[in-house]
Amino acid sequence: MGVNDLFRAIKRFLRKGEFDCDDVAEHSSDYIDNELKADKRSAFQAHLSKCGPCQAFVGTLSSTIGSLGKLPGIIAPSALKQSLLDRMHREN
Repeated sequence: MGVNDLFRAIKRFLRKGEFDCDDVAEHSSDYIDNELKADKRSAFQAHLSKCGPCQAFVGTLSSTIGSLGKLPGIIAPSALKQSLLDRMHREN
């Protein structure tokens, strides 16, 4: 757990588990994928119920993910794959 994670956990504890806009941004993908634990999902939904900007953000993210999922898949040329792998190995 990094310093930022610890700070957020303390902040959430002081808010008695309630989510704020930063928490919603951080957990939106997990919410959309239905991967939040029940307590976090409840806190997420409680915040969404009273925050228009977060409702818009989550709605837009969900629509974008849905649209991207409808695009046809492409297969990268093997030379490109190998070039990327080689570069990753050199940089690490």
